[in-house]
Amino acid sequence: MDTDGHDSIGWGGTSTRDFTVQSAYVYQSVGGQTFEGDWKALWSWKGPHRIQTFMWMAAHERLLTNYWRSKWGVGISPMCPDCDRDNETTLHVLRDCPKATQIWIRLVPSNQITNFFSLNCRDWIFRNISNQPQGIQSKKWTTTFLVACWHIWTWRNKTIFEDDFQYPTNPTYIILKMVDEIDNCNHNPMNLYHGNTIFIGWKKPQEGWVKLNCDRAYKDSLELAGCGGLLRDSDGRWLTGYSRKIGTCDALGAEMWGMYLGMQIAWRQGFNNLQVESDSKMLVDMITGKARINGKPPTLVRRIQELLKLNWQVQINHTWREGNRCADWLANFSFSLNSFQIHVMKTRPSGISSLLFDDISGACMPRNIRVIV
Repeated sequence: MDTDGHDSIGWGGTSTRDFTVQSAYVYQSVGGQTFEGDWKALWSWKGPHRIQTFMWMAAHERLLTNYWRSKWGVGISPMCPDCDRDNETTLHVLRDCPKATQIWIRLVPSNQITNFFSLNCRDWIFRNISNQPQGIQSKKWTTTFLVACWHIWTWRNKTIFEDDFQYPTNPTYIILKMVDEIDNCNHNPMNLYHGNTIFIGWKKPQEGWVKLNCDRAYKDSLELAGCGGLLRDSDGRWLTGYSRKIGTCDALGAEMWGMYLGMQIAWRQGFNNLQVESDSKMLVDMITGKARINGKPPTLVRRIQELLKLNWQVQINHTWREGNRCADWLANFSFSLNSFQIHVMKTRPSGISSLLFDDISGACMPRNIRVIV
């Protein structure tokens, strides 16, 4: 080994010491480690897809807890906002926080309490979704565990972000009620299905094209709708983002506003080739003529169709919400605005950085496609 050579800077994420986006994503998402576990048990579970996706994120330590938000330098304390005793890690918020612990004590058999609370986060999740925790033999346990985790996380978020939310006085009743509903659906012959898991992510537009992703958001506590979106080039670079608080509006109307405003911005900025993506299949079909509209089309649909007739190339496509997360973030960002005017952003907000990184790195989210048999 030549100890007298020139010093050089190398990247520790690859054996060649050369930087790659893929290796950076691995480090950013799971600290450079590969998470193994009984994923088949999770994706074969017959229940709401949103709960499967949530648990996938929990197992990968991707929940936006205060601990992880503080690591990203956004000025957030890592402490649990509820008990203020420990860092709010995934395991703390789902199991070890006193509020969560009280729920589990009522669900887990008393002779298994010690074992249940002794596992680390990864083992705790996979042993329970495999329906083989220490001595718990209930056939419904996987469903109970997943539903309880999902409710605990949902209630935590509502407590923080919704001023008028009241924590349930009997949370275990709500959890077990949903467990019974899922179990009843699975035993109904009309609901039998075969499930296939696909992985969905944002895809860069082809060279010379710009991609517009747009979405809407609705906040029940405020009775407000909003929309937002962003333009990115063929390298995935941020070009322009926008958000607008709309006011009282239905979901489809907010989707229309999101697409119309984004296309209007793209035209004014002189882009000649535009790919538009929305997770509203109804809106995409209305714009492209695949959905029949009784009577006169809505005003915003007509305005979007008029933009399509201008001297440029525009493609309108549907995407799943898993491939539209940045637009969803910007739509929800509209609720923080002080006015109902459109807010155009030449530079990206700091809070969206991790989602942009996921998209440009090719990260995918799982989605369970159900086919009736």
